[in-house]
Amino acid sequence: MTEQIARTVRLGQKPSGIPDVVKYTGLDGAEYMIPVTFKYRTLTEFGALLDEVFSQTLPPATGADGKLSSKSVQQGQVHVNGQYMHLILLDWGLDVPMTLQACIQLADEDPAAARALMNKYRELITVGRAGN
Repeated sequence: MTEQIARTVRLGQKPSGIPDVVKYTGLDGAEYMIPVTFKYRTLTEFGALLDEVFSQTLPPATGADGKLSSKSVQQGQVHVNGQYMHLILLDWGLDVPMTLQACIQLADEDPAAARALMNKYRELITVGRAGN
């Protein structure tokens, strides 16, 4: 049996995007799929992205009474996750245009979808594998 090389490795030729379908289990227990195109980044560029997103100063997590506010903490997390998704995605197969506000709304209304998208992107960039 002869082995064949499927493709030749060529350094310096970065793809513009990484098409994929992200699957996750929703709150209702049903399986969902979101077709997406992720932005390609090298591992070093991915590190810079993480520095950019997670070095932001978030608003204080305190309410009007000066006490720790769970709502403020969650709003901060939703905003960061929405920004992260907006920076990693080139396109998605949802029924609304992919904007920063739509990404924040997805992170707020369907955190399982947001987590699945962020985890899949991290896996693709750090492990470099699009299949199972």
